[in-house]
Amino acid sequence: MGTAHTQPRLSLLNPPNGRKLFIDRFPEYWSFRTSAPRAALIKALRKPYMSLRISLGCTCLFLLTLAPAPALAEDSGKYREFTLGSTVASVLELTGSRPSELRTVHDRPSMLQELVWRPRYSAGRALPDVDPVHEMIFSFSDDQLYSITVYYDRTRTAGLTHDDLILALKGVYGVPMPSAKRHERLARFAPSDVALPLATWEQGDTVVSLSWSDYRAGYVLVVLSQTRESAARLATTAAIALDEREAPAREEARRKKVAEDQKAAEERARESNKGAFRP
Repeated sequence: MGTAHTQPRLSLLNPPNGRKLFIDRFPEYWSFRTSAPRAALIKALRKPYMSLRISLGCTCLFLLTLAPAPALAEDSGKYREFTLGSTVASVLELTGSRPSELRTVHDRPSMLQELVWRPRYSAGRALPDVDPVHEMIFSFSDDQLYSITVYYDRTRTAGLTHDDLILALKGVYGVPMPSAKRHERLARFAPSDVALPLATWEQGDTVVSLSWSDYRAGYVLVVLSQTRESAARLATTAAIALDEREAPAREEARRKKVAEDQKAAEERARESNKGAFRP
């Protein structure tokens, strides 16, 4: 009686030339019974799977192109009719302000200027009584607008929730950033009197942030250029350092001028009184 021959569980390949590949339940039990080169057989088996991976990758890439990005609108660098990068003269013209209302913050190493504008009290500008803007601050660096800060009137936003304002701004700036990135951005760009960050939008160089100010008891919106704002901060730091370095010499020059002015005033009084004096 001959020994029973154990048949393989599964035969995947059975070509006419007698070359076979036997496979057990799992791939780790594969055993090759073939005289063909092993590398050629593996290459033949892998080809359909590589094609499948390429097809899946192309499909995922196509779906990503269809997915909407949480980006800002095309006019993200604007607030109403004001656009980041505008000159001082153009903002003065739009607001109807006088050059004398422009405040110079620092004049070296960069010219940093600021304009505070209250549109409701602006001459020659008729705004509807329901306009919520109370005050706007325009910040310039070397004749370029890099930041617009908007303070909303609390009486015009009374009763509105945070979500109400965010929803209204979505129509202008799109979907805001996730909360983690939002707080990181607001910590850097929000005004110093802001107590509660609410939402942030970012596209390219532009950041838009909405916050609640306890100091003003109202909402604050900031639209700024990150590049220009960073340059303005560096210029401010350099200007303060220059002021501190030159403070002793400047104080000495001030005292000298005060003494000279006082001496000149005494000389004028002496000449005037000397001729008119009668014993």
